[in-house]
Amino acid sequence: MREAVPADARLAIALCGWAILVILTSATALASEGPSDGTATTPAPAPAASSAAETPEPGGSPPGGDRDSMFGGPSLCPRPDAVWAELGTLVPRDRLDARLRAVTGARGPVVQIFDLGVPYRIVAAGRVREYRDETRDCAYRARIAAVFVALAIDPAELSIEPPPQPRTPTPATLPIPPARPAARLELAAAGQLGIGSGDVSAMGGLALRAAFGRGRLALVAGTAALAPSDFTVSGVRLRQWRLPVDVGLRAQLGGQRLQPFAELGLGLALLSERSLSLANPSGGTSLEIGARAGAGLRLATRGRLAPFIAIDGELVPSPPQVFALPRGVLGRTPLLWLGAAIGASLGFP
Repeated sequence: MREAVPADARLAIALCGWAILVILTSATALASEGPSDGTATTPAPAPAASSAAETPEPGGSPPGGDRDSMFGGPSLCPRPDAVWAELGTLVPRDRLDARLRAVTGARGPVVQIFDLGVPYRIVAAGRVREYRDETRDCAYRARIAAVFVALAIDPAELSIEPPPQPRTPTPATLPIPPARPAARLELAAAGQLGIGSGDVSAMGGLALRAAFGRGRLALVAGTAALAPSDFTVSGVRLRQWRLPVDVGLRAQLGGQRLQPFAELGLGLALLSERSLSLANPSGGTSLEIGARAGAGLRLATRGRLAPFIAIDGELVPSPPQVFALPRGVLGRTPLLWLGAAIGASLGFP
């Protein structure tokens, strides 16, 4: 059996516990009230918050968002950061920041740049402009884009137009030849060969021709003064005179240096023959009719006078007979006449 605790001991233990509780309660109250001399404790001041509206340094991000969220686009020429740097040289940074804050309500970047190869497109504050640059000069493109962006977001600050686009070099063109004259007069040294039943008949002299018309087709007429020719037909020596006349159309082409032409028409000739080897030097006169064709080349000049060369041929389907007494009919005149000429032509406006 346990022994009973005396009443005095139990009382002493209860008093000790109550004293400890009072001491703890007093200490807690003093700690919450502060020093006993009545001086109030002052809380330490909080560090000053940095201003959210600090002005960014040139080339830095605009307030209210970083630069990438306001300047975007996949362009590599020009790059958005290059356009941003050029923009800082055109508009004061504080004014630029204010204008950007004013248009930053829309979704997506305020400025977008797209490189499309030769052309490049700028979208700024809802305005779109496309430029072309054959040389792909990225620095030049950045300046052009910066001017357009400045005009789009702050037209009052920058009232100048963007610099003109670089001109694409145009290929050199040859000077346009002058208009054809209304008429041409041609004088040339000419020669003709007659090919027929007898020997070849050769003649030489001067040829005169005239052409009328400015277009591709012109009316042409000509004649020639030829020296007589001696040839042999059926063993008889003859002297022949020939006076040719022709009329036709000329097709003429223009050119920078050379101007070709071609002719087609009707040829007439008055022939006269006289015997040189017979006792009775008789002769006769006849008219031949043939088809004439020719071609030539004229040198283009700035003046009215131009040199030229030409060839022609005349086919006589029914050559006249050559008659001489006392032999009678000796043969026929040449079937084909071939000619060439070289001279100068004078144009008349």
